[in-house]
Amino acid sequence: MQKAEEGAYPVDLRYTGLTSAGELKKYSFKIPGKLTDIAVAKGALVKPGQKLAALDTAEYGLAVQAAQLNVTKAEKAYTEARDNYGKLEKLHEAGALPEADLIKVKLDLDVKEATYQQAQLELEAKQIQLNDAQLYAQNEGYVVDILFRESEILAAGYPVVVIRSPEQKVTVGLSQSDVQKVKVGDRVEITLDGQKGTGHVERLEAVPDPQTRTYTAEILITESFPSEKYYLGATAEVKFAQGEAAGIWVPLACILNDGEDYVFLVEEERAVKRNIKLMDTQGFNVRVEGLKPGEHYIFSGMKSLKEGQKVRIQSEGTSHEQ
Repeated sequence: MQKAEEGAYPVDLRYTGLTSAGELKKYSFKIPGKLTDIAVAKGALVKPGQKLAALDTAEYGLAVQAAQLNVTKAEKAYTEARDNYGKLEKLHEAGALPEADLIKVKLDLDVKEATYQQAQLELEAKQIQLNDAQLYAQNEGYVVDILFRESEILAAGYPVVVIRSPEQKVTVGLSQSDVQKVKVGDRVEITLDGQKGTGHVERLEAVPDPQTRTYTAEILITESFPSEKYYLGATAEVKFAQGEAAGIWVPLACILNDGEDYVFLVEEERAVKRNIKLMDTQGFNVRVEGLKPGEHYIFSGMKSLKEGQKVRIQSEGTSHEQ
């Protein structure tokens, strides 16, 4: 048997969570076309401005050339109309040209100027389309997925490359009782495939998930894992440190259950059942309520005991029924 004594052990909350990314960004082309180049691979680290993919530019290049030709023609027509108007305006000032004729020439100049401006706008639009045939990363991150293959035809707006931000995160669902023990900023220990890391609670949901009825805690990993071993959706063991808990701690092995948790005490050399309430666990020990300091409980050979059965104390720390 063993004497119940008060003590203090470090306690923590342990959960299984899922790895996630700080942000997932789906990159797509603004224009349709044939995919001719995928410049990255899954798992690769990309930097801002790095090329991700490209479309066939032949059609868009021809469109730019045609638009440039239209600009050249419109510019020439506008220049000639402007020069002509300048000459006729001087004749009008000298009284050699009726005002009605000058007005007609001015209208023609205005039309050609508008045509020239429109041609310039169309050239800019075609140039933008040509530029949009190249897809570049906007932020640093890791390639999570590539959704198309080279030579496939893409519609505008369809995601081609998915990139996650460098931040590593874990999400867990906390019970109603445990969410009250955790706060934003709390330090957390994470174990992923045998490797250990640390982080802190970045966000706590105040509303439970409608299906699981748990409260989501989002943890930002600050001591990160190697990127090549960090997979989204992988399970991770999460430990929330809760400081120390003082009270009476007993080995888990000495606790029995018949619908309620209990231990056997020794009173006047007989086994007496005492119901207890389990509180915190730490390793193979558990903090309980229902025992008093100085009481003796049986921690071996108790599975074959019955309440009221006489026991013989063989040595401190063991007991055997008679």
